[in-house]
Amino acid sequence: MAFLTLSHVGKTYGKGDTAVHALQDVNFTVEKGEFVAIVGASGSGKSTLLHLIGGADRGDGDITLEDDNIFSMKDKEQAVFRRRKVGFVFQEYNLIPILTVEENIEIPVRLDGKKMQQEYLEKLLNILGLTDRRGHLPEQLSGGQKQRVAIGRALANHPSLILADEPTGNLDKQNGMEIMTLLMQSVKQFSQTLLLVTHDPVIAGMADRIITLSDGKIQSDVKVKHTLSGQVLAHDMPDSDDMSRLSEGMELSSDQSVLSRKGGKNG
Repeated sequence: MAFLTLSHVGKTYGKGDTAVHALQDVNFTVEKGEFVAIVGASGSGKSTLLHLIGGADRGDGDITLEDDNIFSMKDKEQAVFRRRKVGFVFQEYNLIPILTVEENIEIPVRLDGKKMQQEYLEKLLNILGLTDRRGHLPEQLSGGQKQRVAIGRALANHPSLILADEPTGNLDKQNGMEIMTLLMQSVKQFSQTLLLVTHDPVIAGMADRIITLSDGKIQSDVKVKHTLSGQVLAHDMPDSDDMSRLSEGMELSSDQSVLSRKGGKNG
């Protein structure tokens, strides 16, 4: 049985002549531990899809995460589901300005009426490079540090699924790649599944699969052939020419259902 299953999922805003079909008949499964990138033009339904999977909105069809049918839950059940099973990382960091780094990370656990295990908190702070920033307020942090806090918050309650919506969108190339490396390492270490929305072809190429949306429908769902993964994860960053060639050279192989890359360096 798949870890995550979407069956005939749709989302419509408005009615009649003013109806907007944000998602239409979306079907796919995700295995536990898989990293899936979701790409597409603005307005294609990417963020709406994440909101439905995370139980932040309701739609048509069925979404099942392990044994939980998300759309069949009552509002209070969905709130508990979001806190315990899903970790969210957004483009906007959404940190509470009057809380410290440590307190922001602990929020999902505190909302669940529990206290975060000190050993796990120390482990997260160490992994994210925030140990010496634990008492700082968000205004005292750089953009990259704020996103590290957001990742820590997403991991705080040991969720089985991480949903990331343009997590590097507000960061420069170097900080963006550092955040992606941290996110991937954390997800791997804690045996989690990652669904990530991005416009960056290099970041999408780090995933196991790339799902492309167009006008609310799945245009393609392909596995990724990693020719640059070793280079990226080792922080041997591709320069701007490499990134341009990579973006231009992505082509879909319909026979093998992989993305082959032209012009990139072999890692």
